[in-house]
Amino acid sequence: MNKTISELKNTLMSFTKKIFSFITKPSRKQKNSYFNFLRTMVAIFIALAISLVILLFVSDNPFFAFKTLLFSPFKNKFWIGEILRGAVPLIFAGVAASIMLKCGQFNMIGEGSFYIGGLVGALVAIYLPVNSFIAVLIACIVAIIVTAIFGFVPAILKAKLNVNEFVVSLMLNFIMLWVGLYFLQNYFRDESSGDIATELIPNTNRFGILIDGTYLSTGIIVALIVVIISAIFLYKTRYGYTIRLTGNNKNFAKFSGLSAVSAIIYSQVIGSAIAGLGGAVEILGGMDGRFSWKALPGYGFDGFIVAILASNNPILVPIAALFLSYLRTGATLMSIQTDVASELIQVIQAIIIIIVAGQAFMLKYRNKIFNKSDKAILMNNGEVK
Repeated sequence: MNKTISELKNTLMSFTKKIFSFITKPSRKQKNSYFNFLRTMVAIFIALAISLVILLFVSDNPFFAFKTLLFSPFKNKFWIGEILRGAVPLIFAGVAASIMLKCGQFNMIGEGSFYIGGLVGALVAIYLPVNSFIAVLIACIVAIIVTAIFGFVPAILKAKLNVNEFVVSLMLNFIMLWVGLYFLQNYFRDESSGDIATELIPNTNRFGILIDGTYLSTGIIVALIVVIISAIFLYKTRYGYTIRLTGNNKNFAKFSGLSAVSAIIYSQVIGSAIAGLGGAVEILGGMDGRFSWKALPGYGFDGFIVAILASNNPILVPIAALFLSYLRTGATLMSIQTDVASELIQVIQAIIIIIVAGQAFMLKYRNKIFNKSDKAILMNNGEVK
């Protein structure tokens, strides 16, 4: 018994020392992570400060409007649920964008994949002769497969012919939209709805409500599972390592015996598939109970905002998604309770992205931090006197 207690004590002491060392003596990689976090926080603070200045000119009561933007989303359970609900599609889009950006692929197919994933997921859930959660599972799997096939198009063109994936994916988004609208309007439209929309999805074939009194569905659990699997894939597998190394230096990946071409392909296919799953989850857990998107939903573009805020790290994506959803929920309430339009949030988003994406922002302070750290290491090794 005493031996067990002693072993447990030693384990706790060892763990405590590691945590203390992690905080007080971080590695170069950890310092870089801390700096990126600090830079993002400073960018957010600057964006909010600029927004307050704008409010001084456009609102009769700017400080009340600013207070509403920041604090009203927490006033009751319903609006907290709205923050969580709005974060779900952003998590899928952010993870999809992160995986592609980690490989150095600026692919915008997440936009079209969200649309097609939502449509396919809805149709399978409606017409599949099964009334249970199995229908939800099958609908999600079919959405993944269909959007993965679409994602293969820009991927193979980039890998084999070096065609710019950004241009191809942008054009493909509209092909996916108009093909989807054609089938929706001519074959699957519910005439009784008075809209261009599918029939209602049976309640048994949808995600249930997770928290009573809100519209938050159990789809958020799927989103978090995707985050965990994606992080393990990127940082704990050979394929994820190949993606990251290809993104950092494609030629070095080739010389290391890794298949950069394969990484370019499956990073984009996986990203498209995750976005397609996000579209299915959004529709199967949405308030409308049917698919009625007549335009691209915009989540593909939002995914890049989330990915940039999260430094392309899937583990940080939920935090970035929650922050963006919180701002948008606050903007909605601000537009309801004050004389300021909710479009102000677009200004805040743009400022944050411009600052965070700017490589020169706070570069001077970053160089000071790392130069000081490198000098200390050299002095400890006796190389600098």
